[in-house]
Amino acid sequence: MNGVSYKMRIRTGFSFHTAVGHLHDVVSRCKDVGFTVVPITDTDSTFGFRRFRDLCAKSGLTPAYGVELGVVARLGEKKPIINYCTFLAKENIRDINTLVQASTKSNSKDPAMLFDYAMSKKGVFRIMGERTTFDQLRTIAATPDTYLALSPSTPKKLAQTALEVGVKLIATSDNYYSHPDDLEFYRLTLGKRSNTQTYPMHILSDEEWFESVKYKVSTEQAQAALDNRNQVLGQLNATLVNATLYKPEREKTLHEMCVDGANRLGVDLNDPVYAERLERELNIIKEKEFEDYFYIVADIVNWAKDKMLVGPGRGSSGGSLVCYLLDITTVDPIKYGLLFERFLDPQKADLPDIDLDFDDERRELVFDYMKDKFGSQHVARLGSIGMFKPRSALKQAASVLRIPEWRIEKVLENTVEDDEFDTIIEETLRSTDAGKSLVESFPNIIKAARIENHPNVSSQHAAGMLVTQEPIVNYVAIDERSGSAMVDKKDAEALNLLKIDALGLTQLSVFERCLQLIGVTDVRGWFEKLPLDDPKAFAILNEQKFSGIFQFMGSALQGLCKQVTVESLEDIVSITALARPGPMGSGGAEAWARRRNGEEDITTPHPLMTELTKDTYGTLIYQEQIMQIVRQIGGMSWNDTSDVRKAIGKSMGADALEKYYEKFKEGAVAKGVEEYIARKIWNDILTFGRYGFNRSHAVAYGIVSYYCCYLKAYHPIEFCAATLDAEKDPMKQIRMLRELEAEGVGYIPFDIDKSMDRWTVTEVDGKKTLVGPLTSVKGIGPAAVIEVMGCRNSGEEIRYALRKRLEKAETEIDSIYPVRDRISKLYPDLKDAGISTKPKLISEVDCGITDDVVLIGVIKRMNIKNENDEASVARRGYKVKG
Repeated sequence: MNGVSYKMRIRTGFSFHTAVGHLHDVVSRCKDVGFTVVPITDTDSTFGFRRFRDLCAKSGLTPAYGVELGVVARLGEKKPIINYCTFLAKENIRDINTLVQASTKSNSKDPAMLFDYAMSKKGVFRIMGERTTFDQLRTIAATPDTYLALSPSTPKKLAQTALEVGVKLIATSDNYYSHPDDLEFYRLTLGKRSNTQTYPMHILSDEEWFESVKYKVSTEQAQAALDNRNQVLGQLNATLVNATLYKPEREKTLHEMCVDGANRLGVDLNDPVYAERLERELNIIKEKEFEDYFYIVADIVNWAKDKMLVGPGRGSSGGSLVCYLLDITTVDPIKYGLLFERFLDPQKADLPDIDLDFDDERRELVFDYMKDKFGSQHVARLGSIGMFKPRSALKQAASVLRIPEWRIEKVLENTVEDDEFDTIIEETLRSTDAGKSLVESFPNIIKAARIENHPNVSSQHAAGMLVTQEPIVNYVAIDERSGSAMVDKKDAEALNLLKIDALGLTQLSVFERCLQLIGVTDVRGWFEKLPLDDPKAFAILNEQKFSGIFQFMGSALQGLCKQVTVESLEDIVSITALARPGPMGSGGAEAWARRRNGEEDITTPHPLMTELTKDTYGTLIYQEQIMQIVRQIGGMSWNDTSDVRKAIGKSMGADALEKYYEKFKEGAVAKGVEEYIARKIWNDILTFGRYGFNRSHAVAYGIVSYYCCYLKAYHPIEFCAATLDAEKDPMKQIRMLRELEAEGVGYIPFDIDKSMDRWTVTEVDGKKTLVGPLTSVKGIGPAAVIEVMGCRNSGEEIRYALRKRLEKAETEIDSIYPVRDRISKLYPDLKDAGISTKPKLISEVDCGITDDVVLIGVIKRMNIKNENDEASVARRGYKVKG
């Protein structure tokens, strides 16, 4: 057996909830035991293929591709006997992918396919599992390329009977983890899903395998099974295939489409700035052979704009003039100083990433259109892999080890989630006081570190769609249960799969509803016609009417907004970029506010810096500013410029960034910049650049915030009704209703004759008034709402019992000042309650150090807790008396 270099059937952590194993551990184990051809065969999953291929290449191993799928005699049984069988692709990865698709089409709880279908599949080797029935053995014997697994778990009687009827045995094993000492890791990771067998559960060497089956078959029969394995693996030539971009119909050239767009938008392409930019973008797009991508995205967006509202742009796509002229985005990149190179790196081969925002309530129409347009075989939802993060890994291990939750609370508080590091748990446990204490009490918790970044669950990506020229199963498997491909974003990029992100933005649904209430029937282009410098819109923010304003519902943006007077869209864009933990914590946000208010001098190390930061008062806010500084002052290539942006954003550390500084310094000095000034500029980049925000994204989302302000300024009641429809939290609804009340606009929480299924606007005594929906009434569910609406439409009487319930209707927003109204009802004269001071709202109270304030509130929920329970006493160290 010495010298054998093949391994048969390997499960990894991508056998979700069945087996464990980081891919690097799996590959390491296979290499340690001397195997060179290694098939990945996860249970019901091909998610690990691309990563496994890349790791094998680095380790000098040859990957083969397979999958373990359930096989049943009959579909539809309540408790079917599922035989897990392994299928290995011979020449074409498609043959495995189609098997996965067939298996996941079944309506049963666990994916499975019929035995007859499994036997008929061409292009694969079949390894039937330990639950093969004796009746099936003769069929197996007569089917080419089909074997029975001889493994530690194969019943002796099954193996012997198989040999008697002429079935070939093949050497394999049942690994549930990688190394012999991984049992505890397996148990911690899978918890109740783990199972302990008497046979070996790790990846076996041939010697270990031979020892495990010696009581089942003779030495000669075992050797024959090994020979069969080697023969099969020697014939596996399937590889992962890179996809070809979908080829759409081209009625016009991209240039002609851009000219049409310029005429529609009033863009003067004779202007040398626009002409040069368009030519440069189109040349780069053509050189990279990305033209089809823009045709596809433009087609989707233009179709959607006839059906719903589409966002102005998201991410870096706002930096493309081509995207603007094709109506993919509505942001003019030249007007706002946005960079094409932030969107599409001229020196990288990666497809650009255009993220699209659609009306949240109608986004599914976009997915349906793509299937109709490109063909259902050419379109699939993107998959997603949920890895164990530090906190979830700690909680998982603690639950299995039965460590009380309160014992890990302090450790969780000290655990930072950061995608750039792989060993956060171990660092936290070994270097913090809370971590050391936990390890001292529960030494096995240190093994939680191995769970970190291990596959946990697979699911459908929220927004991603894949489009291919050839059927998608030529490249990746499709899980028919969800319609999603068994690849995530990184896999898709590595396999050249075209990914389009169709995201749902609730704010667009609010806009749609608001325009409907206003009476706008054609929403396409309505917002783009609005002026972007209306003082009444800016007044909404300056008067702190933040309710319902996109992005400005959070305290960070509100706090920064209160420090300045908003006078332009540029102010909103800056606040959008600055109101984040980095700039707020570093003082960058406050420095901008002081300079914006004229309270601090604007100083920069160099005139070019002054020019590049003139719109941000000498402060570095955007990634695009860093890129311009590096290019224009440091003379660096676009490739280096892009690398600098990414490196600074990842906070790679001074040593890693120093190599970039040397290039920057050389370029700057060559342009006449003194070395000490070059260093000062570089230090400013390092200080503020790591918090730099994508300006293209800030502009696009800043415009959405402005649209909210405009609607709230000119159509406050309709905007409020639309926002209330989308907001289910009663307290947030109350805040908005309070704002309107202060402006003299009233509301009716519910009206038995006027309330609809959504918030509406009606007239009461000649004044516009908000009316709450049927859905807000306690005890009225969807069926009752449909019944009431149906009666209204038909003119029928609402049945007596339902009408009685509606007549006694209560809602969570019966009062927007529940405390005040309740006290007024109980004590018309406050002196009767012993209250001599006039009550104020909390928002009106300015507490000083010596003030005594009595708070009166409404109890929403009471959680009765025993303060002397075991966990509380252990945490406190003593019992509470009294």
